[in-house]
Amino acid sequence: MRRAMILIPVLLIVLIALFFALRPDSPAPEDSADTSESADGGQEEKTFDLAIREGTMTPDEISVDEGDEVLLRITSDVPIEFHLHGYDLEEEVKPDEPAELAFKSTITGRFDIENEETQEELGLLLVQPG
Repeated sequence: MRRAMILIPVLLIVLIALFFALRPDSPAPEDSADTSESADGGQEEKTFDLAIREGTMTPDEISVDEGDEVLLRITSDVPIEFHLHGYDLEEEVKPDEPAELAFKSTITGRFDIENEETQEELGLLLVQPG
């Protein structure tokens, strides 16, 4: 009887340890590294040419993945203060003079792009989880 009293707690501890060590949803050590990398281990570089004419941005929606390096090349027919909400990035754009805005997409979600001076919404940036 005394032997069973010792053996049961030892077996219980071993079973609990095996459960945590072998459960299928536990991440492998290398999976817990930088999640901003794509499946092939590299980051995507995405460039978008944005044209703003008569208060309308083309394309009006941009989609990237979390961790992408993003470059926006912006032209406008009038002077504007290009503002990307969420990332709080701004760039002055002069008429017919391309401006560039580069950043890494580290925050997921939907972010408004607007003309900061007029508060007019121009489009959206969608950042999908990586």
